[in-house]
Amino acid sequence: MAMLSVSRRAALGALALAGLGPRVSLSADGRVLRVRTDLDPQSLDPGWMIGGLAETTLQHACLGTLAVYTPGETWGWRASDFVEHLEQVDDLRIDFRLRPGIQWSNGNGELSAEDVQYSIERLANPANQAPWAGKWAVLDHVEVHDALAGSIVLKEPFAPIWLTTIPHATASFVCKRAIEERGTAATLEDGTVVKTFGAEFPAICGPYMVKDWLPKQRVELTRNPDWNGPEPAFAEIHIVTIEDEKAAEIAYDAGELDLTAISLDSLKAYQQVMPADTTLTMRPGTFWTWLGMNTQHANLADLRVRQAIQRAVDVDAILAAAYADASPRSFGVVPPGVLGHRDASGIGGRDVEGAKALIAEVGAEGMTLSLTTLNKSDRLSAAQIIQANLAEIGLIVDVRPYDEATFWNLGLESEGADWKDLQLILQRYGDAPDPSQMMQWYVSSQVGVWNWERWTSEEFDRLASDGIKERDPAKRAAIYVRMQEIMEETGAYVWITHEPIPHLHRDDVVPAIFPDGLMFLPGFAAA
Repeated sequence: MAMLSVSRRAALGALALAGLGPRVSLSADGRVLRVRTDLDPQSLDPGWMIGGLAETTLQHACLGTLAVYTPGETWGWRASDFVEHLEQVDDLRIDFRLRPGIQWSNGNGELSAEDVQYSIERLANPANQAPWAGKWAVLDHVEVHDALAGSIVLKEPFAPIWLTTIPHATASFVCKRAIEERGTAATLEDGTVVKTFGAEFPAICGPYMVKDWLPKQRVELTRNPDWNGPEPAFAEIHIVTIEDEKAAEIAYDAGELDLTAISLDSLKAYQQVMPADTTLTMRPGTFWTWLGMNTQHANLADLRVRQAIQRAVDVDAILAAAYADASPRSFGVVPPGVLGHRDASGIGGRDVEGAKALIAEVGAEGMTLSLTTLNKSDRLSAAQIIQANLAEIGLIVDVRPYDEATFWNLGLESEGADWKDLQLILQRYGDAPDPSQMMQWYVSSQVGVWNWERWTSEEFDRLASDGIKERDPAKRAAIYVRMQEIMEETGAYVWITHEPIPHLHRDDVVPAIFPDGLMFLPGFAAA
């Protein structure tokens, strides 16, 4: 497959589809802010979302949490504008009191401690099968003391809760009354009925509300007139959907965006010639990118085939071509700066002859494999290199690019049978800054959900449980290093990179961007 690229004509076409035309930025006067996202929201329900930029950005703008991450380059948190009091009184108990007078939209009354209880317990309840239930794996229950006060009670100590769970978008409040009255009921295989919602909030309580949504174009936010907290700086925010980063860069250069993430292979060019009135910011990110292999597919069921692929892929060439050598090589799923990060792996260097020998041993010469990837320039560059690398050892690779909306459903058994056809997959995940959060997607219960490599390990599952209980940092680190060794030993992974996140923004905008590159729109200001 020839490498694809976005021409200027195609990119300008994408701008037209997004409803963009020549305009003067209005950011400086505080009226309108235009920021870019790469995917339309699919589910805004905190427990059932995919977790993309659009979804988490909207949740932080329109809902609330007990705590929020502090924007910047290093991880921290503070109590949110939704609470008067928030305190961990001992290892197992967190007390909170909401600020009075915060109203739900659509006549659903005041935000209450009962809403907080409902929000957390519906996600944590294993019977509801929420994909993000692991965030609350240590929850025992939530107590309600009065209309505004309550306590979160844990089963066991879990120190990372302040970075992995409480400030995370999955801990956003939802309105019990609105969901019970307007939610979509789904009956699970065991007969459990759970009510969820999709790309429209049944009720909001945050600083912003959705004014309009034009699918595949933009979501328009306006200030929530019922919000009684600090007034956000911008009266209106347009979250513009531009899937391809190169198209977004052209939109920014043309003055059509006030902030966008940019691709790493464009970073050097922007550093050399910066657009007028522009600032470049970098965030370290908590993302990890890898080539995965579906261990249950007949073509990849033999461990020797997977090990041959591990040995054949030239990761350094991928980093040079797809990431302009601006992104560090990874040796596991835990990013730099997070407990349990590895700076080497057991695979060793590239070994084409050893890979050929394994393929010959299996008799797999000439076998065709599909490689599924997002239709993005960096992934397509990486896919082209992988295609060439595997051709060297006698494997034919058919690259299959997909748009975001389709790609993220391919491995989900709940969305059909596409998972059966997955073979090689270029993947990129991100999560909160603790190794327990990176590991949660690979436990046995995630097969058919987010463990698209579809392997299971009793040792891995046990260590995942041990890791969230262990309080000694050195012992925790050892647990997560071993878990990455287990992943590597499956043969199902080729580690690629932990990508930093560069953004361009106008000088008259003061952005609030978390260390993982996600935007906190209520925290944006006009310079």
